[in-house]
Amino acid sequence: MAIGICPPWKRQDAEACRRSVDSVEAALTARLGIADENVTTLLNAAATTEGLKAAFAGLSGLGPNDRLIIYANLHAGGLDPTAQVGPDNDVFVLWTKDKPAALQFAVAEGDWIMASDFAAWVHALPVGEVIFILDACESGAVTPLFIDAHPSDDGSRPEAVIVSASADQFANFTADKSVALYSQQLAQTLASTKGTFRHAADLAAEQTHDAVIAICDLQKSSLEQAGIDPSSCLQQPTTHDPDALLTHIVLRD
Repeated sequence: MAIGICPPWKRQDAEACRRSVDSVEAALTARLGIADENVTTLLNAAATTEGLKAAFAGLSGLGPNDRLIIYANLHAGGLDPTAQVGPDNDVFVLWTKDKPAALQFAVAEGDWIMASDFAAWVHALPVGEVIFILDACESGAVTPLFIDAHPSDDGSRPEAVIVSASADQFANFTADKSVALYSQQLAQTLASTKGTFRHAADLAAEQTHDAVIAICDLQKSSLEQAGIDPSSCLQQPTTHDPDALLTHIVLRD
């Protein structure tokens, strides 16, 4: 399942999410031998709350011999902006034509969802293995929800989480703003790296952190003027794989 959400009211290239989804989806299907009929794509207007619910309902037939990979490129942030972003205070921004009047209203009305609710949908699926890849600001905050901190978590099921930034960092676009930086790097390493999924993820994390230095230098002055700590720009992707799931997945030649 590949999800890309670039709402029309955001100041960004509306095609950025399409490029991210297309590149990561292509790399995953090619290197893991995933058949077209086993790919679900939810892009922009298709990635509403109802669209996601329907897509997850369509996965209910999966079983213990199946592996689910979810890639999501979206906006995220704390429901309570005065509190630290974490498992209980993180919202996934889904597609809406217009910007909601308030974040709390968007969640209360079901236009956006809490990360914990999304995690509940994932845990409810009867699959044997789960890999969740999240390219979003402060994405590291939700990692525990998909491994061990959610009440519905099955501790016996192998699960891995790859996030594009730490809980106190935002996720960058490339210098030309055409695509999400980490998604670009992950697509490239998945497409070209020999070895395992873990090798590709680790290399993408290293390359992203290296590339972001120049990008953040250009933003330093504007961040300081806005009262934002420039270090929040120095994006560090992280892989959490307590079951060594990614280490056992060999990429096809």
